[in-house]
Amino acid sequence: MAPPRIVLAAASLVLACNDAGPADTSASSTTGDATTTTSVDTTSTTITTTGPVTTGAPLTTGDSDGGTSTTTTGDLTTSSSTTDDTTTGGLARCPPVAAPAQLAIVADDQIHETSGLVASRSQPGVFWLHNDSGDGARFFAVDKGGARLGTFEVEDALAIDWEDMSSGPGPTAGEWLYFGDIGDNPEVRPSITVYRVPEPDAAAAGGATVAVEGVEAIELVYPDEPHNAETLMIDPQTGDLVIVAKGDPTRIFRLPGPVAAGGPYTLEEVAPIQFPAIVATGGDISPAGDFIAVRTYFQAFLWLRPPGASIADAFAGEPCTIPLALEAQGETLAVAPDASGYYTMSEGDAVPLWWYAFE
Repeated sequence: MAPPRIVLAAASLVLACNDAGPADTSASSTTGDATTTTSVDTTSTTITTTGPVTTGAPLTTGDSDGGTSTTTTGDLTTSSSTTDDTTTGGLARCPPVAAPAQLAIVADDQIHETSGLVASRSQPGVFWLHNDSGDGARFFAVDKGGARLGTFEVEDALAIDWEDMSSGPGPTAGEWLYFGDIGDNPEVRPSITVYRVPEPDAAAAGGATVAVEGVEAIELVYPDEPHNAETLMIDPQTGDLVIVAKGDPTRIFRLPGPVAAGGPYTLEEVAPIQFPAIVATGGDISPAGDFIAVRTYFQAFLWLRPPGASIADAFAGEPCTIPLALEAQGETLAVAPDASGYYTMSEGDAVPLWWYAFE
């Protein structure tokens, strides 16, 4: 849980007027106001978003020539950065990012405090999300127009303070969904739990409520003392489970993969890290594992991960800033299945699902 929304909204307005770059770095540059028009074939409506466009400064000094390709996912067409630099794989430098475009409004009386978001990697146009603490052990599927496809109740699971979710490999083939019951505002919980289930078929729910079986619980303890955390990520390359804790300094913990159910398992601390903020509220690792993105309420950062580099290696690098829409209480960030951009969504009723395209 976080400070009251009114206070955060006011703070957002103040910070939105300032440069969103990380402290003591020049890893981003912001151009003047620009207008980006994105067509979304949900109701045959063209949505125009006006705002600043933030681009990350290059983090590599190679002589690679960059290009731009157009990727179409469902009815949404986006542009993504490409490179012929084979020394780093994937993203060779921080990508320029288009201004945020409103993809949909999620107006549902059951979805009012979104704290975790995943863009499905196996079901195009499907988004998985869950509420913050106060709800039961359940999650939802919505389509790219914001309509609920189904409600999924996780059997034999508790929801003390679900704060984030992720997608990644599990004990069997296919994508698994991970749910982090990792929130601990007073920092007193002796252990935390991450639940995982095989990714359900969203369309098969037909808008109804269905029970999800086959849940696995992973009990975790920190190596020193309890921490409050709102960011859970699964490394697609190794199966590592990664938690970014809130605090000053920001601390990152992991459980090496492949991760077996059960526990309690003691997390390892990842060090050193370069994180210019202290309130991490969400994040994701790209499907190929070549970059990591972590957000706060007001800023977001991206770390490149060269081939062969570990999570610790990536976080030891200098991050670049990537833009965020003005959100009252943003706690989610999900990388697109084709890594052509990312999505965010705030807590609250009838809130936008934002899309940020790499250019």
